Amino acid sequence: ALFGATKAHEDDPVRAIKAAREIHNAVNSLSPQYEEHIEQPLVMHSGINTGLVVTGDIDFEKGTHGVAGDTINVAARLSSVGMADDILVGPDTYYQSEGYFDFKELEPAAIKGKSQPIRIYKVIAQKEQPIKLHRLHGFKADLIGRKAEITLLSDAVENLGQGIGAVFSIYGSAGTGKSRLIQEFKNTLNSEKVQWIEGHAYPYSQNIPYYPLINLLSRSLQIEEGDPPEEIRKKVEAGLKDLIGENHDLIPYVGSLFSLSYPEIEDVSPEHWKAQLQKSIQTVLSTLARGAPTIVCLEDLHWADPSFLELIRLMISEFRDPVLFVCAYRPIISLFTGHQIKSMAMPFQEIRLQDLSISESQGMVESLLKTDTIPAELQRFLQDKAEGNPFYIEEVINSLIESDALVRENGDWKLTRAITEAEISSTIHGVISGRLDRLEKESKRVLQEASVIGRTFFYEILNQVTELNDQIDRNLHSLERLDLIRAKTLQPDLEYIFKHALTQEVVYNGLLKKERRFIHERIGLVMEQLFHDRLPEFYETLAYHFQQGRSVIKAVDYLIKSGEKSLRRDAVEESNRYYQEAYDLLKDRPEMTKEEQGQLIDVLIKWSLVFYYRGDFRSATNLLTAHERLAESLNDRDRLGMFYGWIGMTMWARERFRKSYRYLTKALEIGEEIDSREVIGYACTWLTW
Repeated sequence: ALFGATKAHEDDPVRAIKAAREIHNAVNSLSPQYEEHIEQPLVMHSGINTGLVVTGDIDFEKGTHGVAGDTINVAARLSSVGMADDILVGPDTYYQSEGYFDFKELEPAAIKGKSQPIRIYKVIAQKEQPIKLHRLHGFKADLIGRKAEITLLSDAVENLGQGIGAVFSIYGSAGTGKSRLIQEFKNTLNSEKVQWIEGHAYPYSQNIPYYPLINLLSRSLQIEEGDPPEEIRKKVEAGLKDLIGENHDLIPYVGSLFSLSYPEIEDVSPEHWKAQLQKSIQTVLSTLARGAPTIVCLEDLHWADPSFLELIRLMISEFRDPVLFVCAYRPIISLFTGHQIKSMAMPFQEIRLQDLSISESQGMVESLLKTDTIPAELQRFLQDKAEGNPFYIEEVINSLIESDALVRENGDWKLTRAITEAEISSTIHGVISGRLDRLEKESKRVLQEASVIGRTFFYEILNQVTELNDQIDRNLHSLERLDLIRAKTLQPDLEYIFKHALTQEVVYNGLLKKERRFIHERIGLVMEQLFHDRLPEFYETLAYHFQQGRSVIKAVDYLIKSGEKSLRRDAVEESNRYYQEAYDLLKDRPEMTKEEQGQLIDVLIKWSLVFYYRGDFRSATNLLTAHERLAESLNDRDRLGMFYGWIGMTMWARERFRKSYRYLTKALEIGEEIDSREVIGYACTWLTW
């Protein structure tokens, strides 16, 4: 079973474990029917692993789903290690679901294809109250950069003690620390003086009507998963008896949320049922508020079902008793309209959580690692990739530590190898992929096309590249509103930027390679047309897009131009890299055309000047002599003259004077024969040496 194809959710590991548990329970209940026939119990054992997989054609109607890769192989091995009724998971699955389930760590197991034994965790039970803060056992930083927000909430608690309620909206993109802020705020409270009631929505609960309310009531009434209906009925009716007061006729409306049957309300209309449910919850909260200062916290409302959102908007707008409502969500929804805010009986306050500043990010890393000396490469990587997102910073550092890329020696942290994109945890990939897969189809397509242009992208290029240019403005506005992109410059050209480099990378890597190549090619052709009068500005970008596309000739041409441009600016190493890429593109081609062969010799001739400035004459000599036959076979005297000239020069530099003189004399003869002032000039210059 593959979770995350063709649509990802950031809690796919949780869904996988929940599904496995349901399958195991179903098989266990069926077992008695088959035991007498097969003469043994019917049991399951499951292995679950999380990570990226390679996919081929996926057509669920035909039953084809070509998937492969290390992630799947490890899952299969975990399954084979498991005993009867075991659900075993790998480290990434454990990290992403440890807040939702209880696990037992088993002895690490040697698994075929892995150089080191891998850690294995056995699922024991589902937690009654999930904990959504990530990295429960990893490195955790102090709360950084949120003092003002904590102060606002603390002031509201003081007002609550004076009988003044309030409504707080805490919103921000994934990973900006909404849950962490709420947890830290909760820790400041005196639980003997303040009542804290909370309800959560989860990605897997989006289609369950009124789920956050059910969750809130389950927590308050100690209703546990697995409680039989009669036990739930007892807890609901006993728990609500005092809170509802004289309105006992409201209890069935709350009980029906838990699928309890009450004949007296079976025939009421949906509208009446909803109105009575709202009245029930208002009555409960009003009773609680009169008993002690009460805080109602509703988290992750962007995953709440529409019915609950409508209910909570109405209820909070009309609520009169002193309660502090704290509502946390991502800005993919608007919780209250302007009219609802104006008509509220209580003060309304918005807290928007932004990414941390560079200095705050630095403070968070120092807090995580308990040191003020951070490796420079790690600082650059976090600045480029995590860009102030607290969740990303925490995940990347923990991921580096777990993979032994970041280790502590003699009290200092050091990197054991260069950091690559592969070090970015699968949790981050899951969060971003899940968010992208919730976009409208058109918005996602525009974002995918933009990701191929790069981290920053010009509006005009995207407009000419996209398949949806009649809808581009609407989709870009939607992506801006969702805080995925933002306008970078308005003049002279409108340019956008992905808010996070990681988002651009995950979107880009989610495209099939064939599709990427096609879009890269279109981008290159569009840029040539748009910027025809200022192409030198874009040589490097054009080289990149044609390199990733399908036009080898164009790619090499722009790589040569980029190499020449860099050398003119004395950027010798950058120039060398461009020529190396051009050479690699051509030399690996199985059957080169005459044009490509000529280009290869051009690359070597122009590259030779870079070797000259680098003083690397050995490499230059080896490279040129290895392609001497090819240069001679082209029947292009101009190219051959320059080629001989450069071999002669590199031979001179290595003190092979007789060979140098011979090549330079041949170059001069060709130059005089074809009357090439360039060939004659180069040959004569080196012959004087």
